[in-house]
Amino acid sequence: MENKKVEAAIETPSDLKKPKENLWASIIFYVLIPVLVLSKLNSTLGPLKTLLLALAFPLVFGIYDFAKRKQASPIAILGITSVLIKGIFAFYKVDGFWFAIQEAAIPTFLGIFTIVSAWIGKPFVNYFIYNENIFKIDLLENKLRQNNAERQFKILMWQVTMVFGFAFFLGGVLNYILAINIIISPAGTEAFNKELAEMTWKSYIVIALPKFVISIFGLWWFISQLKKLTGLNAAEILKAE
Repeated sequence: MENKKVEAAIETPSDLKKPKENLWASIIFYVLIPVLVLSKLNSTLGPLKTLLLALAFPLVFGIYDFAKRKQASPIAILGITSVLIKGIFAFYKVDGFWFAIQEAAIPTFLGIFTIVSAWIGKPFVNYFIYNENIFKIDLLENKLRQNNAERQFKILMWQVTMVFGFAFFLGGVLNYILAINIIISPAGTEAFNKELAEMTWKSYIVIALPKFVISIFGLWWFISQLKKLTGLNAAEILKAE
């Protein structure tokens, strides 16, 4: 029962009043359609038009999703930024090495941003876990004050921030290794588009899967420590759906 609550908490958006992020739509527009376009339409449209069409789907969907939900998810941030950079690189036909740098740079930047956000007192990790739609914040803060555990809680938040930051850094390293080995053809060619298609679906798995596993562990560990600091059980800590 507790595991189900943990998994449900990870999938909960930061604002329940706004439309939920559609994970399947994100996968379709950020991964599936670009991969199919890059793999199948080169001979019909030519390499450059095919690439631009493939990049247009995630860009348009990302803008639409933000306009609808008034909230940019990490998936959307990654997707749109990656699309814009790839478009610029493809236009100038830069070497495949720079595509590898780009694939590594975005998750690495998010890792740095996550850690820095903790230093300035506005942890980005709150987006993922510590918000009022997942936890009973008022109850937790009252219990922390009663138990004189506020300092220990700040340490805990820093530790959880490091866990999520590490997830992004790991994605960056693995993405670079993939890209440097997959993208070897010059931009503007059919071979390049097919390599980019392979890179698109493999990089999504490389980032999403480790991040999900680490996030599950981070949230489970966070809840277990909260239970110790507050004396509450998981049912009392987590909000019911």
